[in-house]
Amino acid sequence: MICALTSFWLAAGTAWADDRITNFMLIDQHGEATELYYHDDASAVVLMAHRIESPLVAESARTLAAVQQQFSNVRIFLINAIEDEDREAIRTDMKDIDVNMSVLDDRAQLVTRALGLTHAGQALVVDTKTWQVLYRGPVVDSVAGSANPVRDVLAQHTSGDPATLTVTAMPASHGSEELPLPDAAERDAYQHISYTDSVAPILMRKCVDCHRPGGIGPWAMTSHAMIQGFSPMIRETILTKRMPPWHADPAVGNFAHDISLTIEEEQTLVNWIEAGARRGDGPDPLESVAAVESTWALGEPDLIIDLPGFTVPATGVLDYENFAVANPLATPVWVRAVQIIPGDRQAVHHVIATVGPHSPANDADDGDALTDPQLMTFVPGNEVYQYPEGTGLYVPANSSFYAQMHYTTYGREASDNTRIGLYFAEQAPEHVLQHYAIINPQLQIPAGAREHEETAYYQFQRDAIIYALFPHAHYRGKASRFSLRYPDGSEELVLSSPNYDFNWQRYFKFEQPRHVPAGTMVVHRTVYDNSANNLSNPDPDRTVSWGEQTSEEMLYGGISYRYADAGNTDPDANSRVDAEAHFVTSVALGFLDTSLDGRVSLDEMPGNMRGQLAAAFESLDYNQSGGLEYDQLYVLMTQTPVGEALMDAF
Repeated sequence: MICALTSFWLAAGTAWADDRITNFMLIDQHGEATELYYHDDASAVVLMAHRIESPLVAESARTLAAVQQQFSNVRIFLINAIEDEDREAIRTDMKDIDVNMSVLDDRAQLVTRALGLTHAGQALVVDTKTWQVLYRGPVVDSVAGSANPVRDVLAQHTSGDPATLTVTAMPASHGSEELPLPDAAERDAYQHISYTDSVAPILMRKCVDCHRPGGIGPWAMTSHAMIQGFSPMIRETILTKRMPPWHADPAVGNFAHDISLTIEEEQTLVNWIEAGARRGDGPDPLESVAAVESTWALGEPDLIIDLPGFTVPATGVLDYENFAVANPLATPVWVRAVQIIPGDRQAVHHVIATVGPHSPANDADDGDALTDPQLMTFVPGNEVYQYPEGTGLYVPANSSFYAQMHYTTYGREASDNTRIGLYFAEQAPEHVLQHYAIINPQLQIPAGAREHEETAYYQFQRDAIIYALFPHAHYRGKASRFSLRYPDGSEELVLSSPNYDFNWQRYFKFEQPRHVPAGTMVVHRTVYDNSANNLSNPDPDRTVSWGEQTSEEMLYGGISYRYADAGNTDPDANSRVDAEAHFVTSVALGFLDTSLDGRVSLDEMPGNMRGQLAAAFESLDYNQSGGLEYDQLYVLMTQTPVGEALMDAF
């Protein structure tokens, strides 16, 4: 059949002989990320240009849906490059044509152009062993002697026969529509993009915090020559969304310190690179990029904490290091700002600093990253944290400071002596800055699972203001979401990280803090990839449970907030037990209540404890709701023997 079809098609010639598809990452209409090369276990990938309200696209999509049923080991994706067709419009369109298929959002049009797609309904069939194109043309093409050329190419390819590359024009009689991509004149203008005025300023804003002398980036952006030399890599990291390292979905929420590239910035950089990365006229702004200076941005701190020295080897992947340093202060203080200065910026990837109970032997195990108040998280570009106005963090006397260190190697042995600077408030603030960790200590991720989701939540018992959210998982973490579930039952997605990367940990700070009423749940969902396709997976053949080691997993969602009403009760050693009891109660409610109805039923309790809990449930469920709400669960945890045993188990 393929040989018969080629008599109708345009001659392939040699132009497509090395038609190798570059890797890319895009987010679909449901907010899920897809990286092309992840699917190298499939026999082939089919990509088709999409647009809404197109009869040809609708017919082609239905045809591909049938093809998918026939070839289970083929992955099919549609790609939409229409600037004014957003995800909601795409979802509506796919519902209208009754096709359940992922449509990748490419409003920057860079991937569509790289693939050579020019018309809606045009498809590529790609061999995943070589990433070369086996077929380029329409999905439906009766004039060529086949109503389904994509199916015929796949049949030949999956049978083991070498498929001959075939190219055909899009038949105008089928209602083919040309995509609104840049024309020849617009593409010619790319060679005139100004490096001085357009390109370098983007790099200064979004890249040089890491890519500067002494920075954590593997090379420094100090001249046009450096950029031009690395330009193919820059293009590749933009298309795959690896750089800049910002993993929040741009369609969800607005965050401070957002270092992601806008669509216009992506287009400027890639268009300039593809036009030759020309120097042009004007000064070179990157020549003024200075080495990183280790100075205190807010002046000399009130207290400097010197962390223990650590020798970073030249090569290898390192486990986290955890340090403890005794608080030298004899009186309690309120912290209003923090700065962390790494001893070796090329080696320090991130630091999470907390304050907790005193450790006489400076043993890092005496701290608890889940319950201890967090001072700040350092990542390159986020080195100073001035707490929200009117808030502060209480540091008691006779406490200890703890730091979780993530080091990366860079080709030579290095020594690090990181310092933490604390700035004190002159008086107690109006509000206590609070931190809470949503966790699910009973998570179980099946061996080989590609997409396994775990959920937990935190329910505010008082009106609150949320400042920031922190998604955390280990090497199997694939995607993470935070939603606000309000007392009326409505739910709002406020942060989505569809391509979560364990190597980059950060708090996402809302540009405008979120005010939430009492009873609001912060629902945290994480998707894990425990398959062999996840190249970071330590062992895809193992069922994974909760644990602090990176070979284990976590569902951990940090929240930075304050209560809306004033008050700053000074925590002390006597109240710590009560704080832990409330924490454990909140944790238990958040992961046991799988129905998200704000109460834990007996059926939702651990199976081996239900018999022991039955009597306590009956007496505590005074409102006969069928489950224990927060206050009732707190009494169970703290005032009954079985509850105390349950609390110890958590």
